[in-house]
Amino acid sequence: MAINYKQCINCESKNTLNLLYGMPTDDASKQAKEGKFKLGGCCVIVGGPEYCCNVCESEWNKEQAIDAAYEKIIGLNAYVGGFFGASYNVDLDLISGSAAWSHWENGEEVASECKALKETTVKKLIEELKIINFLNWKREYIEPGVLDGTSWSVELIREGRNLKRSGANKFPEEWDDFCKLVRRMTGKRFS
Repeated sequence: MAINYKQCINCESKNTLNLLYGMPTDDASKQAKEGKFKLGGCCVIVGGPEYCCNVCESEWNKEQAIDAAYEKIIGLNAYVGGFFGASYNVDLDLISGSAAWSHWENGEEVASECKALKETTVKKLIEELKIINFLNWKREYIEPGVLDGTSWSVELIREGRNLKRSGANKFPEEWDDFCKLVRRMTGKRFS
């Protein structure tokens, strides 16, 4: 999982605490004073904060942590293909708003194209990556016992640490939706 819910979405500190709601017991009050968590108040607020930062005093919930994690994405590199036959490569630069697509056959490039992406298209990409739950894909999807076939990789370029997911003859459940998303971004085949 690439989302650290407990990392501050404001200053990125890991010096954070869970918020505990409700009327605290004596033991809970003691643990709060020891800094094991912070008391959030008697009333639970739907969509309210679940975590707080000891450094900048920000408060946030899991949904806000998810949004912050996806907002760090500044690019995407994706590849799909096999040793024999067609393969496709896509590079999306979300800062400059550009998409580069290339098609390879038997190890040789046969077509390539670059195009500009609209700002609304870039925002749509981030929203759709959330829908397909990309940040929670496993690192590897490998079908044991199969040597040839289709391999793939996707690298999210982010502020900070990049994330890479890959596979051989096995795909995440949302793979078809991801391929459709890439096709919509580039206007070209990807699968």
